[in-house]
Amino acid sequence: MGFFRRVRRSLINFLIFFFLIVLLPGLPPNTTFPFEGFRISKPRELKGALELTDHLDNAERLFEGKIYGPEAILVNGKDLFTAIHGGEVIRINGQHITHIAKFGKPCELSFEEEICGRPLGMAFDTKGSNLIVADAYYGLFSVDLAKGGEKHQLVSPDTVLDGKGVNRKAKLFNSVAVARNGDIFWTDSSSDFTIQDGVFTVFANPSGRLFHLDRATGKNKVLLDRLYFANGVALSPEEEFVLVAETMSSQIRRYYLKGPKAGTDDVFIDGLPGLVDNLIADAEGIWAPLVQAVDSENPAISQLLSNVPLIRKFLIRMLALAELPIRLIHQVVPNVHTQRLIHAIGHFESISFLAPSRQTVVKISWGGKLLGSLHGTDGTAGGISHVAEMGDHLYLGSPFNKFLARVPSPKMPKVEVRDIKYRPATESTPPPSKPAPTTTTAKPTTTTTPKPTTTTTTTTTPKPATTTTPKPATTTTTTPKPTTTTTTTPKPTTTTPPPRRNQKQRPPRQRQPPPNHNLKHQRVRRNQKRNPRLRQPPLLKLHRARLRENRWIRPQYTRRCPTILPNRSRRN
Repeated sequence: MGFFRRVRRSLINFLIFFFLIVLLPGLPPNTTFPFEGFRISKPRELKGALELTDHLDNAERLFEGKIYGPEAILVNGKDLFTAIHGGEVIRINGQHITHIAKFGKPCELSFEEEICGRPLGMAFDTKGSNLIVADAYYGLFSVDLAKGGEKHQLVSPDTVLDGKGVNRKAKLFNSVAVARNGDIFWTDSSSDFTIQDGVFTVFANPSGRLFHLDRATGKNKVLLDRLYFANGVALSPEEEFVLVAETMSSQIRRYYLKGPKAGTDDVFIDGLPGLVDNLIADAEGIWAPLVQAVDSENPAISQLLSNVPLIRKFLIRMLALAELPIRLIHQVVPNVHTQRLIHAIGHFESISFLAPSRQTVVKISWGGKLLGSLHGTDGTAGGISHVAEMGDHLYLGSPFNKFLARVPSPKMPKVEVRDIKYRPATESTPPPSKPAPTTTTAKPTTTTTPKPTTTTTTTTTPKPATTTTPKPATTTTTTPKPTTTTTTTPKPTTTTPPPRRNQKQRPPRQRQPPPNHNLKHQRVRRNQKRNPRLRQPPLLKLHRARLRENRWIRPQYTRRCPTILPNRSRRN
């Protein structure tokens, strides 16, 4: 009874603590929208177009230890553009890395993102030689590549932007896409938390947005609001609609720009087997890399708790309360240790090790149908957020890898090497390449006086008399009299068919020798020779006589001694 009382008391105390954390007003963090339940579609099974493959296994690692976190990748001829930790945008040409731009302040450590900046999404401008970059902390920028990386800010993080009901600032600039007329479509993943506290976005209610930036007027228009971590953006070939990825809900939304459905939105595809990141458009459709795998065996916590708002509120407040004293100390005494702890509590990198080993990239048509998928399970390229085709390779970006990964392009033919087994020459008798010797024999007839006839027979195993000659010869034998002729009948032609390709040749079974029952007795005799104590006298009298021969043993002791002592030499 004492055990159950303690369990009941602990449960009551936990419930009191739980409701205090959930119901007390004013506790951090402050979110834009209240905690409400919502449902997310279950992930699809890995069948059909999602069937597992090994195309992403054995990925080649480039610049290992030199670049950290290539989130997005752009291809321009033989140049690769990417953004890395430290707030830099770089160009890669062969083995050379060139600095292009930096939006934040100089910093030394990777977890000082609030100072360095963190560029995420990138796209080439359709007007001029500009590179449009979204920095998670410092906003949206245009970088002029022709002028040595001259940058111009398009959207500031201090700008209050429109929302569906609530106007607010953007706190996590993520991805961009550029239209033909130069307009920019970009996403704000969360208006409540920066990427430094990305884990908080998992438990908070959705607050992401999709914006349209008019380059002529410089105004931003909100297209979609309350997206569950808005991420990648892609425009259709005719720019009839724009797609936006909702990472935490494993789906892609579609917003119509033209036609009778202009201004409305729907679900383009849902139930993807992972958390979708950037969207890469081409003529066939879009590439959708899944930064974390999600399936029935590895569910995502954001999807498990989506319809349980009280538990999400409790967890997010516990994280905020754990981080609050560290932030207060850091404000009073800024130091590296407190900054490292803040980064470890809230950043996505602190929970990246929990991701499953499966990596997946999905190809989707412009009609919303799955065309195929690439998978990998060996972990050589983890946390894929972007794919870019260049030549015969597919380059894989990731915010967590300290290298740039690449695999062969799926458009290249895959050469398979079969396991060829060679058969020894002694296993089978191959058909002869030369004609066999010709022998002449009498043709058997039913008449009393048969005439000798000449026939040619081909044999695979000729007689010793004919095989000794280097070249096959023709021997003609004539019988003078039918009555006294001795005819030799050739052996029947027997050809051993060659074994099948996959048939295994078993060696002939060898007869096992009969068991030797004398081995045990031989072993006993050998041990007795080595150890005299094991010798067994046949009679008790002989045993006592041998013991009395030893002068150093008393006669009365021999009556009681059951042991067998060794024979020792007499003392002089």
